[in-house]
Amino acid sequence: MLLKDYVWVFKTPLKQWAEYIKNRLTTSKYVVRGRCKMCGQCCENILFSDEDGYIKEARQFEDLRKRNKSYYSFEIASTYEGDYTAEEFKDRKNIKGALLFRCKSLGEDKKCKHYFFRSLYCRDYPAINPEFIARGGTTLDGCGYYFDVSKKFKDYLK
Repeated sequence: MLLKDYVWVFKTPLKQWAEYIKNRLTTSKYVVRGRCKMCGQCCENILFSDEDGYIKEARQFEDLRKRNKSYYSFEIASTYEGDYTAEEFKDRKNIKGALLFRCKSLGEDKKCKHYFFRSLYCRDYPAINPEFIARGGTTLDGCGYYFDVSKKFKDYLK
């Protein structure tokens, strides 16, 4: 199983906002199509990172929580022990051993128990990150959303 099929990466709020603003100010060549299948996959197997890389220790997660209370919506689910061969993560270091997180609001029916009060992370899924998409990044396997180009090549030729 490739990493892109397994996890969704979230960044610290400052990086997330900076990326959001950058992406909104520049015309994206990508769009999100499809619709949510309410499978809950995006609420599980989440990777968080900070300035030093992926979160690998509970202590690092507690530090994130102290800096941003929205992290209290998540709990440690497991540790990523998968394959480090996914093309889009080649430039990332030390993914093995990173903690995987789960949203506490995910119900047994795989639906959000606090949908109208969900975090920014949840509202933004799937975020358009041109670098991630350009390296082959996709939404999670089985997700109803997918990335597409905003204008097909043949349309430029018209």
